[in-house]
Amino acid sequence: MRGWSKACWLSFGDWLAGGAPGMLPWMLLAALGPVWLLLPRARQGAEALGPWLLALLAARERAGRSCREATVNGQDARWCEQAWQARPFTQAEAQHEASWLQWGLEAELLRLVWLVEAPCAWLKRDGWPESQARYWALVVSLARVGHIYAVLARRLGRERATQMLEEAVEQVWQRAAEDTPLAV
Repeated sequence: MRGWSKACWLSFGDWLAGGAPGMLPWMLLAALGPVWLLLPRARQGAEALGPWLLALLAARERAGRSCREATVNGQDARWCEQAWQARPFTQAEAQHEASWLQWGLEAELLRLVWLVEAPCAWLKRDGWPESQARYWALVVSLARVGHIYAVLARRLGRERATQMLEEAVEQVWQRAAEDTPLAV
């Protein structure tokens, strides 16, 4: 189905703008921690990365490389579990070296693409409405990108952090244009 990934991203944006309705905070707490606190950072990330992501999704779809068009195998199933179960970074994780943080940016950007492209069946979670597992995983991924960027900006300055984010965006574009399915 053409344009599915774009529709998924735009629907997520509407959900974010509408106050992230659906799951109660206590239901999220057990699965993802206090993820609702990440909504402001996720909104910022969605605004900043949205145009790039939509262009990349369209390019992958035109090239027939989207995850929706890939065959599910055992490796994909393991990646599915890891993708939607990501949690916010801990303080200890945030203390890593800049090169690790650069890799983290790339990994989160790849996760972001994958989460938007993945068929709903890959993200099912018992007791959750179909879109909620995807949306909350996107919130966490966007917040993780924002967190890494903030750590880099504190350590290296905003200019260098922005340069590293631009480099990560370029690396992910190149990798996403070649790989199918995406995996970190």
